[in-house]
Amino acid sequence: MGVFKYITVLFILIECVLCKNRTGTPCSEDDLTGVCKRIYQCPYAVNLVDGEEKKAPTCAFDGLVRIVCCPSQNLLYRTGVLKDYFKGSNDGVIRSKDMTCRYEGKQPVLCCQNTPDIPDPPEPKQCPPLSQPKLKTKVQHFAWQKCVNYQRYFNKCISMNDHPNSFERINTCGIPNNNTVFRIFGGTPAVPKQFPHMAVVGCHNSIYTEDVDVIWVGGGSLISEKFILTAAHVLVENLHGRIRYAMMGTLNKTDTKSGILYNVIRIINHKAYQKGAKFHDIALLELNERVKFNEFIRPACLPVPGRELEKGLSIAGWGETDDRGKGSEVLLTASVNEVRHICENRFDSGTFTPESMICASGDVGTNSSDACKGDSGGPLMAKFTNLNCSYSIEGVVSYGPRCGQSVGVYTRVSYYLDWIVENVWPEEFRAYKEMIKNK
Repeated sequence: MGVFKYITVLFILIECVLCKNRTGTPCSEDDLTGVCKRIYQCPYAVNLVDGEEKKAPTCAFDGLVRIVCCPSQNLLYRTGVLKDYFKGSNDGVIRSKDMTCRYEGKQPVLCCQNTPDIPDPPEPKQCPPLSQPKLKTKVQHFAWQKCVNYQRYFNKCISMNDHPNSFERINTCGIPNNNTVFRIFGGTPAVPKQFPHMAVVGCHNSIYTEDVDVIWVGGGSLISEKFILTAAHVLVENLHGRIRYAMMGTLNKTDTKSGILYNVIRIINHKAYQKGAKFHDIALLELNERVKFNEFIRPACLPVPGRELEKGLSIAGWGETDDRGKGSEVLLTASVNEVRHICENRFDSGTFTPESMICASGDVGTNSSDACKGDSGGPLMAKFTNLNCSYSIEGVVSYGPRCGQSVGVYTRVSYYLDWIVENVWPEEFRAYKEMIKNK
């Protein structure tokens, strides 16, 4: 009997240790995926137990404390008295023509009046004209004309000191004129105005013991007055919940006073994207209000047919910079080149397809140029040969085997161009398709 009692006690001790070790491990139940946490660290579980009087999805017990499966996405809108009203919404956000309402399973519902989209006033007629480069196509894509018009935000029209009714253009472009190869993994800081389209995206910090309100989880590129282009896996697979914020106009992601913070009100993942898969890793974020453009915040261009690009590619982001896994506080940049043959030899067709993906790297080997964790969703960029101070977003940072040690794989944006413009500019896209049809 003594032996059996010893074995039983040992089993209980082992089971208890395993229960404690469940915290921080991935979990899933029905349509919920997340991480095991103590119940008081998970607002969703607390709402279920206290407000709904339902059992929270359980991983294990640590003594009397329930270890729950806390969802990685914000699911608080599934709880509370208005849960049925918000059931068909976009992650607890309902929009009407005049109002946007957010609900997280508690009272009151937060509703804000939509800010009218007032366009920037036209430049004075006396301004010198901007350059009007053309695409090598019969029909000029409407997204290209938008890109051409963005020149006014860095090639600024100002009145001359001695002649207030006369105007001249001052070039405030921040892109350095050099081709030095830098690496994100290890770090070379970007300079002000070098990447005015860069956005850092983040989630609300629900851990009360920390003194930061936002946890930054990835990057993105501003492509219009209200939309950011990013990677779908940043929105679906991060461990901190729903993407709520985007900040632009700053190099330091911890210095919110130097940047402009926007709320994300709608998330559009590509409909073919599946969690954990590598394909169709692309998404759009809609902001709560129109972005005010200037020399520090300006959209990048989309990879339209017939564009003319310089050789070489650039990446930028706030991701990890060393083997310790620590993200960078300042925006870093790197130069890479497309190396399609390496990915074709290294990955099978179930992981890499050149039609919808780009394989890129610096000098493959120790500490080569590469994007890293935290750079996900950021841009792979090329400069135009015929449009000054402007980048084309050729790719979106998707995945890679190991930072600085191998190649990186990027979602090929041109493959998804119609999907992007159909969501961002639906009316103009329909008119453009009709024009193409009649040519």
